[in-house]
Amino acid sequence: MRLLSIRKKNQELDQLMEAERLRLLQYACYRLGNRDDAEDAVQDVFIRLHQRLRESSHDIQNLTSYLYRSLANLCISRQRKLGHVSFVTLDGQAEISDSVQEDFEQEFCRISRLLAKIPEEQGEVIRLRFYGDKSFREIAEILDLPLTTVKSRFQYGIDKIRREVRSSVT
Repeated sequence: MRLLSIRKKNQELDQLMEAERLRLLQYACYRLGNRDDAEDAVQDVFIRLHQRLRESSHDIQNLTSYLYRSLANLCISRQRKLGHVSFVTLDGQAEISDSVQEDFEQEFCRISRLLAKIPEEQGEVIRLRFYGDKSFREIAEILDLPLTTVKSRFQYGIDKIRREVRSSVT
């Protein structure tokens, strides 16, 4: 009976990864700043989740939330370990112009600097909203927080970023 449950969960995870792969990759890319590192992180999370489903008797209630939370934790861990960031566009085209590469690097650096100036919990909500393309309800499930808390963190974070952008312009 447990084997059937594991197979069902593995199929569910495979379908989820197929549906979410691009958003997961984009999210990880903006967390790590590098397509190769992002692809490795997404693949590692996928493998770890398959192993967890096989080895654990605990049932994961919300696989989508667990997947994004696992990816976020892995990205944070890798950022600490790497200590440096390299840049490649998300589309992975080898023949990109220097100006496109430079634009991506500038955008990534600017966004990273702005997000670094706000509390991490606010930055995480903003990343999941924009780069993970998640609704506030989905973010609340991923982070295991009340919906009102997620919306507040988003609003406070955006307000702080706006103030920072305005003060840098003047």
